[in-house]
Amino acid sequence: MVHGVARDVTDPEEKRLALDALVDQVVPGRAADSRPADKKELAATAVLRLDLDEVSAKLRTGGVNDGPEDLSLPHWAGVVPVGKTYGTPIPDPGLAPGTELPDYLKGN
Repeated sequence: MVHGVARDVTDPEEKRLALDALVDQVVPGRAADSRPADKKELAATAVLRLDLDEVSAKLRTGGVNDGPEDLSLPHWAGVVPVGKTYGTPIPDPGLAPGTELPDYLKGN
């Protein structure tokens, strides 16, 4: 949970930096290896800045934490592991001959 006031980012450079950070969070190194957004794309994309006043998180490890009275209920309980996986990269058919697959996409 976060508390703060969201503001629209209007500065093109700040917006570009935020979008690059988002792309690199998904695939590290990808932003530097991508075409930068043009003026039209930046204008069509909203970026919000949230200066955090207060943040809290609840974390724990381990499996299910149901009480004994819940075990007789007719509801499934368990853990669903979540992970990030990628398939085999498929190159654009129009890619220039000899263009190598970037290292950050190899072995994923």
